Amino acid sequence: MDIAGWLLKDIVVSRTFQTQIFYIFMLFFTVFAIFLARRYRLFRFSMLLWLSSAIICLLWEVVLFGSGLRHYSFSEVELLYHALTEAGPGLIVMAIFADKVGIIDLSEYKEEVKKRGS
Repeated sequence: MDIAGWLLKDIVVSRTFQTQIFYIFMLFFTVFAIFLARRYRLFRFSMLLWLSSAIICLLWEVVLFGSGLRHYSFSEVELLYHALTEAGPGLIVMAIFADKVGIIDLSEYKEEVKKRGS
């Protein structure tokens, strides 16, 4: 097989019950990302990142699903869940990590600490 044939060969990706553990892991990873966002006072900024990535993923998944290139067991629910958990939580964790090690500075996006009695 030549390189062009290899590059243009159809690939079928399917999931079995064992690989559905990915969805459960992504649920816990999403909860972890939200916890980090709250802990580092970057909740609103993180939600903006999450919303942006969710919209991009949702558009991509809708195109794949609508064109017949993607199939889901539970259609709309699984499509929405996949779009919400695929990129957003990783983007949140990556941004917080980059801020923590000094690659970027997110200090202007941090929420103020609420003081008691004020």
